[in-house]
Amino acid sequence: AGVSRAGPPAMVGSVSSESISHQEVHFLAEDEHLDIVPNFSLQGLHLLGGTYGPFRPQMRTSVPLWLAMLLKKQGKCSVVPPRWLDAATLRSVIEAERAEDVFQGLPHHYIEIATDLCKHAREDLEDWNELYDLVDTIRSVRHNKIQAGLRGLDENALKGVKLNNLSAMEVSVIRPFMCNALDSFLEGTAGAE
Repeated sequence: AGVSRAGPPAMVGSVSSESISHQEVHFLAEDEHLDIVPNFSLQGLHLLGGTYGPFRPQMRTSVPLWLAMLLKKQGKCSVVPPRWLDAATLRSVIEAERAEDVFQGLPHHYIEIATDLCKHAREDLEDWNELYDLVDTIRSVRHNKIQAGLRGLDENALKGVKLNNLSAMEVSVIRPFMCNALDSFLEGTAGAE
């Protein structure tokens, strides 16, 4: 009698509900690039993730968010806020989010970038407190829109659900619910066969 080396039977139609944590999403966001204005000189910084620089005083250069925050904490640069992190732009995004069913196009990691800049680069932002509140309002309006959309799902949702322009953090929040709902649906259809 041969010994079977096969593992447990594969769950046909199961969806992984493992979700990445908010901290992991934030970690991934740290690779997003933004501009800084260094106050030091260095030909280049050669790291495992790439080469950054050259760094020249008062000359803009693009670096990942993690490096910008490190240099900022050390007092070696000022951060150039991204164009979208502006009070007028954020107010117009809020208006559009409230008026339209579709999600407005924002950077994939807008929440994490804004949070880090409002925490660690306040002096480089014009009225960081207002910017933080506006980004939080956008996040809240979009979250309510997501919840309303999920409550409105019916049998037509089997054809597909469009969730264009969601940020990484928003996907992270709804992923467990969507996976559990899909698993329940798949269990129901498997039992009907």
